[in-house]
Amino acid sequence: MPRLRVAPSTALSVAGVLAAVLALAAIASTVAAPASGAARPAAATRTAASGAAEKTIAELRELEDRFNKTYEANDLKAYFDFYSDDMTQLYQQGRLDLPDYRALWEKEIAGGGGMVEVKTADMVFHVGPSNDSAVAAYRIFTKQRHPDGTTTESWNQETDVLFKKNGRWKVVHVHYSDAPKAN
Repeated sequence: MPRLRVAPSTALSVAGVLAAVLALAAIASTVAAPASGAARPAAATRTAASGAAEKTIAELRELEDRFNKTYEANDLKAYFDFYSDDMTQLYQQGRLDLPDYRALWEKEIAGGGGMVEVKTADMVFHVGPSNDSAVAAYRIFTKQRHPDGTTTESWNQETDVLFKKNGRWKVVHVHYSDAPKAN
């Protein structure tokens, strides 16, 4: 097998590139941890073993649980406290900011509508390297009562983007879309 000859200055460049690639790989895989009960990939388990990352994931799990329970309880004051004032949302009908979203839900509740049941599944977290930004992605089941008395049930996909601001996690963006239909 032929040997690769590398000039000393090139060898330093190769070593530098290798170090940079390994550093980027470590940053890119900082934390990708599924919710408890779900199988964790070996790399995610090793990475999530760091104390700060595990603490952040625990905070996020607890926050997402409370967030979705207040949604189910139709507790608008508590529910909207989870959001950052500059929150944006993309959902099936388009883009909303916080005042528009709040007005939509206040009208729904005032008219006799609201959530009847909310369940989540397959929650996965991705945490930024400085532990102050995160993404929670999951499936969400909702059973909703509408002001006209009808109810609808559906599974959707939700992605919450969170920033830690002044020591508190806040939802800064939500992407909500229909889940694929089961075959």
